[in-house]
Amino acid sequence: TETVRDESLSADLFALKRMLNFNTPPLKNTAAEPVWKVLIYDRFGQDIISPLLSVKELRDMGITLHLLLHSDRDPIPDVPAIYFLMPTEENIDRICQDLRSQLYESYYLNFISAISRSKLEDIASAALTANAVSQVTKVTLGISIFLCRVQFIVVHSFGRHNEHFNRSE
Repeated sequence: TETVRDESLSADLFALKRMLNFNTPPLKNTAAEPVWKVLIYDRFGQDIISPLLSVKELRDMGITLHLLLHSDRDPIPDVPAIYFLMPTEENIDRICQDLRSQLYESYYLNFISAISRSKLEDIASAALTANAVSQVTKVTLGISIFLCRVQFIVVHSFGRHNEHFNRSE
């Protein structure tokens, strides 16, 4: 089972690095400078990334800043931004605000779980209003494999906690 866990972690790390490389496979042993970019995440995204990648590893992949979505952020109009977050109403509103404020050169939106059509339409409407449609470069919908495992572990642990709680009543 240790080997299975190591292989699983390796696949998870590859998926995460792929996302941080604009959803293309990360290049190995390349002498080229990485494309500098900003990582914007919510607490859930931060909880996924933090134990898997160090600040140095993020920097090696071209992540110059990693910021919480709801923090005060200054515009960096010549740098692309990779978003990694849950598609909550509050998060979608903030993405729309970022588009209207023209904070970044381009936007790569990666949602940790499935997003509703109406929320996608809210983003599209904000991009249209802000004349930023061409800046929304990539939208990745749904749940990647490693996130399914993370969510399964959380749900499974919560379920076992509830079973224990219910038995002690």
